[in-house]
Amino acid sequence: MKQFWILLAVLLPLWILGGCSDTQTRFPVVNELESVTLTVIEDTIKANGATFVLTNGTTEEIYYRDAYHMERKDERDQWNEFVGTANAQWEDTVIYLAAGESVELPIDWKNLCGGISAGEYRLILEVNEMPVAVEFMRE
Repeated sequence: MKQFWILLAVLLPLWILGGCSDTQTRFPVVNELESVTLTVIEDTIKANGATFVLTNGTTEEIYYRDAYHMERKDERDQWNEFVGTANAQWEDTVIYLAAGESVELPIDWKNLCGGISAGEYRLILEVNEMPVAVEFMRE
């Protein structure tokens, strides 16, 4: 029985810490929604957030939720989502964007991702239930 408690004492912290790490992307394929783009305004990229522009280049209205996924590329060139956005409880607010329109989206990720350091990142919005992403660098 003593061995069980020792094993539990060793494995439990590893399991808890493992739950706080980043998770592999849920979005291996992005940007398949034709004529819809997400860009970043380069001079707004900071440790705590940035401003993005969602553009509807279609002839139809599109919709998206007021939610996002933030990912960082690791040393193996794999995308990993920050646990904060992976586990976030977003409201079900749906926002519509008319055909031919654009909207600026200031995103403050400090509470969900912390401040980001130098590296390669991507932000993903689900538009019409399809992932639309923009990649950017923080130097």
